[in-house]
Amino acid sequence: MVLPILDHIAILVSFQTLQSVTDQLKDSLIVIDGGAHADGLTVNKLIHLADGTYIEFIAFVEGVDPEKRRAHRWGNLEEGKIADWAHTLHSEADYAELQKRVKDAATGVTYSDLVPLQRHRPDGVLMKCLVSVALDSEGKRVFPATVPFWCVDVTERHLRSPFKGEDGPHEYTKHPSHAKGLSRITVLLPEKDIPTYKPVYDAIHNTVATSEAGVFSWPYQLPAGPNPGSNQVALSTLTDGSSKAEIKLTLLGTKESPKSIQLLPGLVLDFEAAT
Repeated sequence: MVLPILDHIAILVSFQTLQSVTDQLKDSLIVIDGGAHADGLTVNKLIHLADGTYIEFIAFVEGVDPEKRRAHRWGNLEEGKIADWAHTLHSEADYAELQKRVKDAATGVTYSDLVPLQRHRPDGVLMKCLVSVALDSEGKRVFPATVPFWCVDVTERHLRSPFKGEDGPHEYTKHPSHAKGLSRITVLLPEKDIPTYKPVYDAIHNTVATSEAGVFSWPYQLPAGPNPGSNQVALSTLTDGSSKAEIKLTLLGTKESPKSIQLLPGLVLDFEAAT
């Protein structure tokens, strides 16, 4: 069974918040400059994790053209929240099979073809990847985070997500909070949407979900290979009356990790200790 590989989480913030997040989180997480995307609309900062995944703080540049922002996939979302999340694959060659599985699930949801995306790191290195998003039965983009988007590397992954050093984990992944990885992604959807998207998740993960107390779960792989975390995507029902997808994250830590970390006001990540 070929499982998808968890790639990263994207958190939309204001440009002003992006400037301060490194200092605000310095006692718990190492946040580094990620650079600018080639479209000139967004810049980011990153939290790299030892499991090969990362958390991205992304912001629109100051003075961005309002029309260009509105046309962007995340341009109309609320800042200060998780905007989206991505899976990846071992290679571009695996994507067509994934695309077919989702189409064959016959829910009306499909994935677009892969398109190029580039980002310039602060050191001048150009990273290249291919991305795709989910489309509904009318060919419109599915609301972000409802299902993962895809981000498949063209250049070597370590350029985008450095997690290995010469003698063990990369320095960027040695966090004061002992955060080691992303252990669980919980996707919360309106109850009416579960019958549509549960089969999509089955197709994405190439397996039928396990179910417990009304929560569906699927396993995923990690870029750095197996670790002691739960490593699951969970699909559950929103209880706050919202009509759009919401995401909760659980970090893999150690016995020395705190119970939780507040990344931003109102955005708290819980820890799961490695066993």
